[in-house]
Amino acid sequence: MAAITGLVKPLVDAPPVAPIRYGIFAASRITELQGEEAARLWGAGYSYLTDHCGGGFAYDDTCAAQPEKDFVEGSDLIEGDPFRVAVKKHCGPVGRTQDELRAGALQQLFSAEQSIVESVMWDGGALAAHTPTLTGSAATVVTPLAAGAGAAIAALEQAGYDMYGYQGVIHLNTAGYAALAYANLLNKDGIVWRTQAGSAVSFGSGYGITGPDDVAPAAGSIWAFMTSQTDIRRTTPFVPPIPETFDRINNQYVIEAIRAYAFTWDCPEVFAVEIPIAAPAIVDITVAP
Repeated sequence: MAAITGLVKPLVDAPPVAPIRYGIFAASRITELQGEEAARLWGAGYSYLTDHCGGGFAYDDTCAAQPEKDFVEGSDLIEGDPFRVAVKKHCGPVGRTQDELRAGALQQLFSAEQSIVESVMWDGGALAAHTPTLTGSAATVVTPLAAGAGAAIAALEQAGYDMYGYQGVIHLNTAGYAALAYANLLNKDGIVWRTQAGSAVSFGSGYGITGPDDVAPAAGSIWAFMTSQTDIRRTTPFVPPIPETFDRINNQYVIEAIRAYAFTWDCPEVFAVEIPIAAPAIVDITVAP
């Protein structure tokens, strides 16, 4: 039967979005703030004291001279700068209600914000003075004991867990996920990918591939970082009143959705390693007779 052309297609509800990808939002502790706490985050970020970074020592009560005890000098002050994540849409005044326009701006914000936060976390993105960042963290470069992605990740975790005793986070560009998968390093834990040692793995499409001080990786490799638990705090999204944003010259609404962010990791020490991302093009699955 011939198709009928020229008819206006009926407008139906958009299908539901897919689950969030496995980036920094899946691997982090996230707190959404309201009221006075949100206002403080918007203006000044946040800070807190931490007392679980670094090591201790062992000794026994013999008649031998007691060892000199090393003291940890005070607590670490962890600080996160605030920044804004925003999207802007231009929409005509006919065809959609103000509630629909607002919902559309929020949906675009939710789609974009994880990559933007990852970009700022990696090297500040467009915010040159932002702190902290992975590339600007004075990370200790780790040397693997053997070739391959598996040895690189193992060396990274060895260095990290020599410093902090709780599960940390490995940050790397999505270009490295296949190498980790081929090395059989990944286990699924709800919405989080983890190594066998328990580290959360954040595959960030907003991350770069550079290392400490933005040094480029060797050909065929990317840089990865390991931090302690990452903490993200954000305000609830804000959409300015739509009637107040009408552009009368162009007969358009200018609709924005904005929220403030700040992030930290629980210990100041950060580690970095280069990871080769090549995996064999063909896997030998020959079964012996």
